[in-house]
Amino acid sequence: MLKAVGILCILAGSTGLGVCMAKELEDRIEELLQLQKLTLRLRGEIRYMHRTLPEAFGSLAESCAPPFSDFFRQTALDLQGRNGRTAEELWRKNLKQYFSGLHISRQELAELEKLGGMLGCLDVEMQVSTLDYYLEQLKQSERQAEQAAGSRRRLYRYLGILGGAALVVLVI
Repeated sequence: MLKAVGILCILAGSTGLGVCMAKELEDRIEELLQLQKLTLRLRGEIRYMHRTLPEAFGSLAESCAPPFSDFFRQTALDLQGRNGRTAEELWRKNLKQYFSGLHISRQELAELEKLGGMLGCLDVEMQVSTLDYYLEQLKQSERQAEQAAGSRRRLYRYLGILGGAALVVLVI
C-alpha cells in the first residue's frame, strides 16, 4: 500500500512539474501581450491625451493588473516627487522591485529598461517613436515565444509524465 502511494506521489509530482513548466511558457506570452497593450495605451496617453509621464502612468495603473499596476502607480508617485533622481533611475528601481517575478527573458527586460531611459528626456514625437520601436520588439518577441512554446508545451508535459514513470521503474 505504501509503495503504491509513493508511486502515485512520484507520478503526480513529475506530471505537475511538466505542467508547471508548460504554464511558464504560456505566462511569458501573456505578459508580452500585456506589455504590448500597455505600450499602446501609454503611446495614446502621451500622443493624443498630451499627458505627462506621471499622469500617463497613473492612468495606466488604474486599468491593469498587478504587478503592472503596482509598477506604474509607484513610478508615477516617484516621478511626482523625484527628490533629485532622474526618470531613468526611478524606472529602473521600480522595474527591479516589481518585475523580478515576470517570465519574460533577460533581453526583453533589458529592452524594457532601455525604454524607461528614453521616455523621460525626449519630446512627444520622439517618445512616440520610441514606443513604436519598443512595440515592434515586443511583437517580435511574442512571435518567437509563440513558436517556441508550440512544441515545448507538449514536450514538457510528456517529459514530466515519462520522467516520473522512469523514476518509478528505478525505485521499484
